[in-house]
Amino acid sequence: MLHRFFSLLIPIYLLELVGASAVTALGWVVCRRLHIAWMPSAPLWFSGYLLVYNLDRLHLDPSDTINTPTRTGWSRRLRPYRMFLVGTAVACILAWPIITNRPWLVLALLAAAVGLQFYTRALPVVRFRLKDLPYIKSFIAPTVIAMILVIWPAVEARRPLDPELISVFFWCFFLLAVNSLVFDYRDIRGDRLAGVRTLPVLLGEPGTVILLRLFALVLFGFTVIVFAGRPDAIVMSASIALASTLLLWSLKRVLTPIQMSFSADLLLFVPALIELWSHVP
Repeated sequence: MLHRFFSLLIPIYLLELVGASAVTALGWVVCRRLHIAWMPSAPLWFSGYLLVYNLDRLHLDPSDTINTPTRTGWSRRLRPYRMFLVGTAVACILAWPIITNRPWLVLALLAAAVGLQFYTRALPVVRFRLKDLPYIKSFIAPTVIAMILVIWPAVEARRPLDPELISVFFWCFFLLAVNSLVFDYRDIRGDRLAGVRTLPVLLGEPGTVILLRLFALVLFGFTVIVFAGRPDAIVMSASIALASTLLLWSLKRVLTPIQMSFSADLLLFVPALIELWSHVP
């Protein structure tokens, strides 16, 4: 029974539903911390993540067979479901801005989604992928997602660029960067064989672990700053520290690539779980 349950979870995870939920939950925490509305953005966060990542997964990267064998093995079976999610996400991206009286967002979001496809696909003519940018690949997704979760809602809410907003942005960035570095740590062997020059490929496994520890420490510092003065400040800071420690500890275990990926994504849910817990009557 347990085996069948986990077999059901695998395709749900591979279809990026967990990742989209984690990013949307993180965006909810960000908006609550900045005291701005989250509902105008949440459907677009969720749909945009599904669109970008499922479109990306429809394209087999040369290193995928080594880095993500489970995803590669499921690729043919999940292809029609990915196409359905892509179509549904596009429909949401087209409809939600109109429903919320922001039609100008449609072209901006679709242009961003198309542009992000050149992360793993080669740009026309020059045959160059964003993924091939040496050593900064690990920070492209965290930067873009942090801007979408923090800067975009703040601009729409006409919130001023102040130290609080900057602190929340960097807190969000380092949380996402730890997640991203774990994925690139997982992919060191395949990226090295494929000639992808990521920072973990340059540093090797021991060096990447040291960098992850440094980022986890910076993340803890920003958590203390961002949530200072709130009733849940101690619990939030302690939970982020514990979750980061457990994630780094798990890297020393014998984990499959999908187990390592899932562990990294769980970190993104921690702030939302603590936020929910702290507001339960």
